[in-house]
Amino acid sequence: MNSFTKLLLLLSIFNFQNVLSQENQNATILKIVLKKYYKSEKIVYKGRSQLLYFYCDKANNNEELIEATKNKELPKEFLNEIKNKIATDVKIEDWSVELNEIYATDSNNLKQKINDCKTLEKYHIVSKKLNLNNQRLLIVSKPLFYSKGTIALVKITFYRNIEHNNGVILLLEKVNNEWVIKDELNSWST
Repeated sequence: MNSFTKLLLLLSIFNFQNVLSQENQNATILKIVLKKYYKSEKIVYKGRSQLLYFYCDKANNNEELIEATKNKELPKEFLNEIKNKIATDVKIEDWSVELNEIYATDSNNLKQKINDCKTLEKYHIVSKKLNLNNQRLLIVSKPLFYSKGTIALVKITFYRNIEHNNGVILLLEKVNNEWVIKDELNSWST
């Protein structure tokens, strides 16, 4: 094996580990979000109405993150990284890998509370069928991580059919090697 091939192999291994690490971080952030917002939700049993549904796709980020972080004292590098990610990370992704990772180790019955994730179309079908106005769809954006690994942002939106939507951007910080919610930015409701 020549040195160029060895270098490519080494870079491929590093990139693979980086992808796995990112997925693990995404699962960690998602678990924090789910534990926070599903805390008071009841386990879904046969015949019981579900009030909070989970949106299957990772929502792409937008300029709202830039606006929300404008008055926060965050590293300038991170603000530049946010702008770059918003412009370049637009591929469609879903939460299935992260959800499976969470379910494998979860002791909070999240799987029974979430039941199945929903697309927007399936959510509309279910909510129309039940004809209730107290149902919500939890939409979680792709988490954005500071390259130094100490700060993350994730946008949360609650969508309802009756136009009473709300959302917030969670600022998370790594403290003692654990992610914790440090602040809620740009909280809004309609």
